[in-house]
Amino acid sequence: MKLWAFLPLVACLSGCQLFNAQDNCQFCQSAESNEQKELRQLQKLSGGNYLPDATTAQFRPNKPLADYAGELAVQLFGAMHYKALQQPVAITSFVQFDASLAQAGALGNQLAEHMFVKLQQLGIPVTEVKLGRQIRVTASGDFVLNRGDYLDEVQQPELVLAGTMLRDNAGMVINARIMNLQTKAVLSSAQIHIPNFVLTTKHSSEHVKARLD
Repeated sequence: MKLWAFLPLVACLSGCQLFNAQDNCQFCQSAESNEQKELRQLQKLSGGNYLPDATTAQFRPNKPLADYAGELAVQLFGAMHYKALQQPVAITSFVQFDASLAQAGALGNQLAEHMFVKLQQLGIPVTEVKLGRQIRVTASGDFVLNRGDYLDEVQQPELVLAGTMLRDNAGMVINARIMNLQTKAVLSSAQIHIPNFVLTTKHSSEHVKARLD
């Protein structure tokens, strides 16, 4: 093959390398994947503080919210230095870190529900404070869970898991801690970051996305 046949290809590659820093090469722009564009946008929004792991740099696995709750549970378990708790833990809704600390939304309630399963899988005893004293049998179904204003004294747990949610440009920072209601001592704490593309994915609740907007 003649040398002149390679000249256009060499010229194109050289031009892409020369103008890539200024994003002026149409060939390079077309080769950039959608995942890379989203990653670049996340890094821009977070001021350069968003550091994805090695797999995220190439592709984003469809990681459900339950997996993030699992990471939180593992951190809580590890922070207890693997000491088994004698009393079961009551789990409350994760709340927005604002003046009232009373806004949970769909995300806060979903995280709390996932933590029931994840903590028990690690061997941490949990208690369900919404469990009623009787089963209500109705035409639409049989129910044993209910919400009251406060718990009675007999049902008051000794240990409780509470969490807060802090919004940033790249997603949501989740803080969780297990505490003693009587002594106020913090027995364990953990923190994770849930990125925007998980919170707004089509597999998440539409109410979660609405709450974030």
